Amino acid sequence: MSSLSNTLNLAQKMLVQYCHTTIFILGTIGSLINICLFSRRNLRSNSCCIYLLSSSINGLILLSIGIIPQIYNLYRSPNPFTTILSFCKARSYLNQTSAMSCRWLLVMACIDRCFSCSNSVRIRNLSSVKTARIIIIIINIIWFILPIHMIIYADIQPPGNIACSVTNYYVDIYHRFYTIIMGGALPSLIAFISSLFIWKNFQERTKRRIIIPNNEVDRRKKLRDQQVIFMLLIQVAIFIISTIPFMSFNIYSTMTQYVTNKSTDRKAIEGFLKTLTELLIYFITMSFYSNTLISKTFRKELIKLFEYIIICGRQKNRLRINPLDISTTKTVAFPMTITRKVLLSMPQAFETSIKI
Repeated sequence: MSSLSNTLNLAQKMLVQYCHTTIFILGTIGSLINICLFSRRNLRSNSCCIYLLSSSINGLILLSIGIIPQIYNLYRSPNPFTTILSFCKARSYLNQTSAMSCRWLLVMACIDRCFSCSNSVRIRNLSSVKTARIIIIIINIIWFILPIHMIIYADIQPPGNIACSVTNYYVDIYHRFYTIIMGGALPSLIAFISSLFIWKNFQERTKRRIIIPNNEVDRRKKLRDQQVIFMLLIQVAIFIISTIPFMSFNIYSTMTQYVTNKSTDRKAIEGFLKTLTELLIYFITMSFYSNTLISKTFRKELIKLFEYIIICGRQKNRLRINPLDISTTKTVAFPMTITRKVLLSMPQAFETSIKI
């Protein structure tokens, strides 16, 4: 094995050890906080935030299914992903399901903002929390069904159990084109066109100098919706930028998969690029940090969440009740017949006779 191959193999391991681990920790923390914040009353009343909430849940699943087995493989052997067939099939299927759902929910968030910008009242009414919940259910069902071929045809690659992939020739071709189109080209194109439409509409509104309503509730709602749009546009930009290398490598891999005379160095380069482009895909789960930098409303909700956690912690400490000392506690016997005069004096009797 040449020095280049050794260097790239080492770099690939270090990429998983440091970069994948860092993204897993930061992405998991960010996704959990996103779920908490988008579940709060002020944000969950916005249909776009409902899509972002569901996307964060799928992103959390994607991080767990996608990165944990790679980190585990660094420290333990054999790798269950390439030795246990049921694990190979389950991980391949769940990885596809969560990744596709995460991308298409982001796309639907863009379409939802396009609906809200429409001049037609009927189209604007489609941008609602009720509609968002129905579409989220439909998207999750679709992406539970479409990758079903991974459960059937995913297999451990012989010889040497080197990888878990689709081994059937025709299904493999279908899977590669399906991943490039449905996982890269089509969602990126729809999200890009929707973002242009949203930005154009926003610029037109700014030029018209629309007066902010005097009603405080309406004013806050308008500002919140504008900041949600900015959050969404940044997420779309991150998604497109991180998807382009992944899509490009998949196209190259599809075109060269049956080249048999690849050198050791070329295989090492391809392995390193595969790991690197897959790493970029997980950037879609880092939206919490971009949201915090961009949106003032998001930061306020984050501060409120931390304050709520701190207050709950203090109240728990205050409400701790010390055990009763039976030896120092006096009891009061009341007769069976209680007159009105005695009944009125009962609270005073409790205060003076019961010690805790």
